[in-house]
Amino acid sequence: MVIKAQNIFQARERIRSFVRKTPLEYSPRLSRLANAEVFLKMENWQHSGSFKPRGSFNRLLKMNKEERAKGIVAPTAGNHGVGLSFAANQLSITANIFLPQTADASKLKMLEDNRAKVTFFENVETARRSALQIAAGEGITFLSAYNDVSMIEGGGTIAVEILEDLPNIDVALICIGGGGLIAGIGTLLKAVNPKIQVVGLQTDNSPQMKRSFEAGKPVAIEHKKSIAEGISGSFELENMTFPIIQKVVDRIETVSDDELVAAMRWTFENHQIVTEPSGVPCIAYLLRQPKELVGKKIMLTISGRNVATEKFLQFIEAKGSN
Repeated sequence: MVIKAQNIFQARERIRSFVRKTPLEYSPRLSRLANAEVFLKMENWQHSGSFKPRGSFNRLLKMNKEERAKGIVAPTAGNHGVGLSFAANQLSITANIFLPQTADASKLKMLEDNRAKVTFFENVETARRSALQIAAGEGITFLSAYNDVSMIEGGGTIAVEILEDLPNIDVALICIGGGGLIAGIGTLLKAVNPKIQVVGLQTDNSPQMKRSFEAGKPVAIEHKKSIAEGISGSFELENMTFPIIQKVVDRIETVSDDELVAAMRWTFENHQIVTEPSGVPCIAYLLRQPKELVGKKIMLTISGRNVATEKFLQFIEAKGSN
């Protein structure tokens, strides 16, 4: 599967009136800590609290009238469903969202606001299998958060905005779950300037893409529970993101849950920004003060803010590792 830069530019025009151009905010304190120039891409300020509406609008706007009338079905840990239901509600499309029972309360409230039809399952994988069965049996469109060309191209529109605001970027730090976001952003950045380093961030407890990247092929691993639900869990061994990631990503790093907690607290204390655990792995990595990034002009994604108040307070009051 080839994602073309031209199609990402076209996606940007297609969704322009439906999504926000989010700020690219310079962080003086993180810049001093990392001994670099650090800019935060504030996708936590996107509609629905994460980057997800970009791919969702791009995909739904391509559907024909018959497809729209039947509706869509999607498995999700939360943000994909929230972003998809937000877009579907705007376009008068019925969204059937399949969730794990552990889904964050804040995401459930947003799904309700977006008039989504919600069904709960034991875990995300069970939700995914059930969604596929429903789609096949009832002719409803199944929408993966990452295993979909339009979703990848929609996420890639972030790179268009980055290059508009910071054309001389040296390094892009991007979180990875199923790989759709980094596949889209990385594709466009490398097409414009192959010298830009693209670095992915995962959790220590769920490093499937990192292990696959190191092995040179998709591999299955045993996943441990992580507070970063949005970038945890398994992906299909036959998927379209991994071959793209092999081409456009330079390396993949991991961070611990303790580091994610410390990053959430640091971000709140220093930027007064509410984030969710899945939104801050890039900040967690930079707080290590990695020597290989000294002197670089760095962009990192803050990909989401959707976390229940009680849980957020528990996180930022925890000691963490930093």
